[in-house]
Amino acid sequence: MSLNTEPQVSPENGNEPVVTAPSAPAATTPQPEVTPAVADFQRRFFTDSRYGLIAALGEEPKEYQRMMESLLLDLQPRPGLETHLAEQMGETFWRMRRVQNMRDGLALRSIEWKVQGEEMRALTEASKVFDAVEPFERLKEALSRRGQGPTEAEIKEFEKSRKDNSSPRMQEFITLLNSLNEPMEEPERKAARREARKQLTPLMEPYASAAWQYGRKCEKVRSTENLAALMAPNDHHSVHLQRLEDSSLRRMWRLINAFGKVRQGILQKKMLKKDERSRNVYENKQM
Repeated sequence: MSLNTEPQVSPENGNEPVVTAPSAPAATTPQPEVTPAVADFQRRFFTDSRYGLIAALGEEPKEYQRMMESLLLDLQPRPGLETHLAEQMGETFWRMRRVQNMRDGLALRSIEWKVQGEEMRALTEASKVFDAVEPFERLKEALSRRGQGPTEAEIKEFEKSRKDNSSPRMQEFITLLNSLNEPMEEPERKAARREARKQLTPLMEPYASAAWQYGRKCEKVRSTENLAALMAPNDHHSVHLQRLEDSSLRRMWRLINAFGKVRQGILQKKMLKKDERSRNVYENKQM
């Protein structure tokens, strides 16, 4: 820190003195408090086996350390039973987080598998419908083409794709298509093509509607509602994890209750009363 307050000559004006003010002391970063419980935990935690175990489970040892130290700083347990109970509370809390991570991991793996299955089924069904509507699309484009319109090969291709459809309506339409390749006057040909386009629309509509519906079905596979339904637990793994979580919650409650009683001295008073009753019983027997 500079304490020099002597007048200095300004480089711009040699007549005006410049006074240098004392600089403020540098700010110091507050160091975290290390209580005896935290120091004891740090000494026992930083072992290769403990560190390696947590890392091998896919967890972050530093995060575990910060959680435990934060808990010990908050509770300020006294050496002995209070410290032991506080550490057990931290261990139980960490187990609860571990069960939650297991639940999330299991749900993620399960939902990915289910989504892939639903997408595969939806795409397979949609592919069949798209294959069925494709000949209609090609014929529609050929009928809208300027000039001659659909060629004989294009008409035969469409007729081949509809060989399983023996309805009178379809057969009438195919007859109309075949007439386009027969000799006729140009006005008659244009009128036949207009009629073919008119009849094609209602014949194509069921296939186009089914294609749209299956397309929507593929999109809904990853919708929020469907993912929530797929995530619903329905196997023994989920039931087991729920039991583990419930067991950890009960254990945490018992530890908190025991810690509070130790902090208030209730357990010690009960032990003293129990010892007093035991002495009274012993003295009565001696008499």
